[in-house]
Amino acid sequence: MELSELELLRTVPAYHVQAMLRARRVKVPAGNEDEGNELEQIVARLFEPGALIEALSELRGLEKRLLCELVWCGGRANSRDLALYATYAGLLGEGNELEDARPGMNGSVQYPAAYSHGRFEMALHLLLLRGLIFWSQKTQFASLDYASGIHDGMLIVPASVKEAALKLWPPTKPLSALAEEQLYDVGAGARALQRMLYLYWSAVMAAREGLTLLNNGLLARSALRYIVERVDDRTRLEQIRSETDIPYLLFVRLLLLKLGLLRVQGGTLLAAPARTYFRQPLLERARRCYQLALEDAFWNEIPYLPEVNVRPGPAPLEAVHSEILRSRQTVIERLKYEEVGEWITFPAFIAHMKLFAPYLLFPRQYGPRAERYSTGCNPYNWDFRLRKGWLTPREGWYAVEGGFIQTVVSQMLTWLGITELDHAEKPTRFRLLPEAALIMAEREPVTGDEIQGRLIVQPNFELVVLAPVSEGLLISLDRFAERIDLEHVARYRLSKASVVRAIQQGLNAEKITRFLETESHSTLPQNVAYSLKEWERQARRVELWRKVILLEVEDPAVLDELCAQEELYVRRLSSTLVEVLPERMQEIREWLWQRALLPAQTEAPAHSPLAGEAGGPQWRLLEDGVLQPLYPVVDLFVAAVAERFCEQHKTHGGFCLTPDSVRQALKQGMELEGIIRFLQRYCLDGIPGSLLPRLKLWGDGYSASTSIYLEQGPLLRLPEQVLQDLHGDEQVSALLGPTLEPEYRFVRISPSDLGRLRALLRERGFALDEFSQFQKNSSESS
Repeated sequence: MELSELELLRTVPAYHVQAMLRARRVKVPAGNEDEGNELEQIVARLFEPGALIEALSELRGLEKRLLCELVWCGGRANSRDLALYATYAGLLGEGNELEDARPGMNGSVQYPAAYSHGRFEMALHLLLLRGLIFWSQKTQFASLDYASGIHDGMLIVPASVKEAALKLWPPTKPLSALAEEQLYDVGAGARALQRMLYLYWSAVMAAREGLTLLNNGLLARSALRYIVERVDDRTRLEQIRSETDIPYLLFVRLLLLKLGLLRVQGGTLLAAPARTYFRQPLLERARRCYQLALEDAFWNEIPYLPEVNVRPGPAPLEAVHSEILRSRQTVIERLKYEEVGEWITFPAFIAHMKLFAPYLLFPRQYGPRAERYSTGCNPYNWDFRLRKGWLTPREGWYAVEGGFIQTVVSQMLTWLGITELDHAEKPTRFRLLPEAALIMAEREPVTGDEIQGRLIVQPNFELVVLAPVSEGLLISLDRFAERIDLEHVARYRLSKASVVRAIQQGLNAEKITRFLETESHSTLPQNVAYSLKEWERQARRVELWRKVILLEVEDPAVLDELCAQEELYVRRLSSTLVEVLPERMQEIREWLWQRALLPAQTEAPAHSPLAGEAGGPQWRLLEDGVLQPLYPVVDLFVAAVAERFCEQHKTHGGFCLTPDSVRQALKQGMELEGIIRFLQRYCLDGIPGSLLPRLKLWGDGYSASTSIYLEQGPLLRLPEQVLQDLHGDEQVSALLGPTLEPEYRFVRISPSDLGRLRALLRERGFALDEFSQFQKNSSESS
C-alpha cells in the first residue's frame, strides 16, 4: 500500500523536518499550535508541483541518477541493492568504500559496506534532506536516525515526486528510437541462426528414414552423432551424453518444430516442406523466430542455470512454466531500455534487474521470501541448491534469479542475434546489437530491398553463390545439385546423378535451365546447357515409376495454373495429366477445394512382387529341380523373379533349383511360401511330389524335426480313457512304456517294401533312424 506524503512526513523526526525546510528554503507561518495543521501546510509547500520541479531541476550527477533509478523502478528499492547496482554500473568511481563482487556467476555476492561519508551515502543524504525520498527499516519507521549518515533499509519516493520526475525525466527505450530509423542490414548473429536452421533441416531431409527419437523425446545418440557431424563438427562427441548437453542444437530443433519445418511421426523426426519459409526475407524470418521464443513455451532456461542444481527439475521437453515465461519476457522488456552497442557487465545488469523485478521467478504469494528456494515454497515445487555452498535469502537472488537472467541473455538472445557476448565461454559482458531494434520492434519496421548474393554458373559445372547467400536459393540448388562447401561462399556441382535425382522428383532440364539463367542473370555455358538436356534424355529413355499418384483433369487450364505453383512439385505428363508427390497430396487437394473442384480418389489394386504379371505357365519343373521352358522366349518379368532363387544350369544354361540358391534367396528377404506359390503358378503341373519335400528341407519349411524313425515291436492301440485307467493299475502300468509323441503320425507299411522305402527317404534327404527313442528305452529296461 502506497503511503501519502503526509503519512510519510509523520514518520520523520522533527529535526529532519526542519532540516528539509531549510534545505528547500521553505518558510511556514509561525504561531500555529496545531501540529497536524502545521504538517499539512509543510506538505502543501514541499510537494507543490512547481516547488518539486524547481527542486528536481537543481539535482546534478549521482543524486539525479539515483533518484531516476528509484522513480523508474516504481518508487521503492532497498538501499543496499541500489548501492550494489551503483557500484557495478560505475556510478561511484573507484572509491575504496565499495568492494567488487560477481553476482550471478559464482553463486555469492558481498554487498558494499555503508560509509557515512561515502559517495553513495552522501547522495542519499542530500535526497533525504530535500524531502525527495524517505527511508524506513524493514517497513518500520520508528526510531530512524536521519543524522547518522547511514541509511540501510527501504527507500521510498513519494507519489507526487514520482509524477514530477517522470514528467521531467521520462524513461526512454533506445531500441524503439533506433527502430524508427531506416535500417536495412540484419547482423551476422541472425544470419547464423537462419543458416543453422537450414543446415539442420537439410540434414534431417537427407536422412530418408528420419532420425530416431527416444521415449523422452530427445534424439537417440546415433541420430545426435549424425546431426553433429553435419552441422557442428567442432563439438566433441565423446563429451556428450545426450542432446541436452548441446543446448544450441536442442534449441534449433525445437524452434524448427515450432516453425513447422520438422515433424514427429511414430517416434521418428522427419523433415517438412521448408521452401515457403526460407523464401521469406531474412528480417521477417528473424522476427518470427524472436516472437516464437518470446511467447512460446518450448524452451526452458532452468536446467542451464550456472552453479545451481535444480531437483527434480523440468523434464527434457516439458512445456515451460507460465511464471518462467513471464520472467523471460520481463528480462527482455527491461533490456529494451539499455543503450545499443554499449558493453554491459552481467553483474550490473543483474543488480539493475533486482531493482525493477525483485520477485522475478518467485511471486510473493508462494510462501516466505526466505524459503522460496525450497520444495513446496515456489510455484514449480523444485529445490534450488548451489553446487558449492548454501543459498541465503538475500545473496541467493544473484545465484538463481541472476543466473536465470544471465542464461536468457547468453543463450536465447545471443542465438537470435539480439545480443553479443565478449567471450563464448564464461562471458562477463554483453551488448545489444543495432539489428535488435529491427528484430524486437513491436511494429513491422520499414526496410529496403534485401541484398542477395550473385549466382555464377561455371563451365566446369560448378555453381558459386557469392555472399550474402539466401537460404531459399540454397534449398532450390539442393534439388538438382550437390553441395560442396558453405563456408564463405556457397559452392555446388551439377552432376548426372544429381540431375537424374531432380528429374525423379518432378523437375526437368527446361526448369533447371530457366532457374539458373534467372538467378545468374545470364545464359548458361553451352556445354552445361547441352549436358542438362542429354542427362534428361538418358534418364527418360526408360522410366519405371512405383507408387505414383496421378491427377487427371478435364480442363487443361487447371493444370496450367497448378504447374505454376512451383512449391507443389508436380510433373506434367500431358495436357490433362500430372504426377503428384505423395507428401504433397494434401496440399494439392486443398488447392483444388479452394477452386470448387472436388477430386475423386481411385486406388490401384494391390500388387505382389512375386506374383509377376498376369499370364500362364512358363516352365515345366522337373524332379531334379530344372525349369524346362515351354516357349522359346519366356516372360521377362517372370524370369526376373525366378532368377532371384534359381541358379543357371551348367549344361543347358537354364534355371535350376539348388539348395544353395534357395537358401541365398531366403537370406535376401524372400519367403519360402512365396517361392512355392510362384512355382505352382508358373510351372506346368506345379511342383513334382518328389521335389516338394526337398524344397522344404532346403528352406527349413518344416516346423518340427525332419527326422523319420522306423518303429519296430508290438504297439497297443486303445482309447485315451482306457489308457488312463490302465495307468492306475500298478501291475499293468509296470508293463507299459511311454506314449508316443502326439506331433508324429504312424503309417502302416508292408515288410517287403521296407528296404525300398529306406532308400527313397534317404534319397529325398531325410534322416532315418532304425530305432526310435521309445525302443531304445525299452531295450535298456530289458
